[in-house]
Amino acid sequence: MQCKTLQCGFSMPELGMGTWQMGGRLERNPDNDDAGQIQALRTGLELGFTLIDTAESYADGKAEELVGAAIRGYDRSRLFLTSKVWKTHLAYDDVLRAAEGSLRRLGTAYLDLYLYHQVGDDVPLRETMRALDRLVSEKLVRFIGVSNFALERFKRAQACAEHKLVVNQIHYSLAVREAEGELIPWLQENDVMIQAWRPLRGVPDCALLDSLCAKYAKSKAQIALNWLIRQKNVVTIAASASGAHLRENLEAAAFALAPSDQEKLTREFPERRLISEAVPLR
Repeated sequence: MQCKTLQCGFSMPELGMGTWQMGGRLERNPDNDDAGQIQALRTGLELGFTLIDTAESYADGKAEELVGAAIRGYDRSRLFLTSKVWKTHLAYDDVLRAAEGSLRRLGTAYLDLYLYHQVGDDVPLRETMRALDRLVSEKLVRFIGVSNFALERFKRAQACAEHKLVVNQIHYSLAVREAEGELIPWLQENDVMIQAWRPLRGVPDCALLDSLCAKYAKSKAQIALNWLIRQKNVVTIAASASGAHLRENLEAAAFALAPSDQEKLTREFPERRLISEAVPLR
């Protein structure tokens, strides 16, 4: 898997596996297909994926347990693991406990990336960032970042942190363009990685997409993923429970849209939404 590298030296795979709805949604699903989801993750690893993105809030920690089972026996140094602290655990001691819980469920000694997941207003930003800094200093976390932060809040978070925030993980796709106005240009200019979540859901069929699928002999999903990862400092994650979809996603990184087609999708793609219906920037 190809990686993208910032000027500061931080590097991460341009395409990874997400785990939202593995094990359940926000609560654990007692009827979940644990074995099937573990095998899907292992299939992805065997195909060449190295990045797995998860969070303590996914199925109340169950997703992390499934990831931990999937990676058991793999060379940890060749994996890139991301988890996130939920908005109810943003107090200093709660962040530290949350990280320890994630490490235990994943069965790993460290995280490659740890993110402030969703904005919470009950705890001062400085307190949360101080806890994230400590995790880096103690080598429990290699790098830190945030998720769903608008530009002003991102700047405040960085001002509160001793360590560089290397990632802002946001809802961004062909269909959802909320971050394009001021956030993405600023992050690109200031050496921050943009990680797009939910890159495929809600992308409508249209004549433009159909024409490019025919031109490149690629699927709608592959065009949508390639459009993202061909942008400066943009990477993405996509969830899939089937080997066929994992192969399809992987092949999205094996070609390049022509610059003119990249620009056409950026400027002319229809039904673009300017605010995320899932998690708007804050």
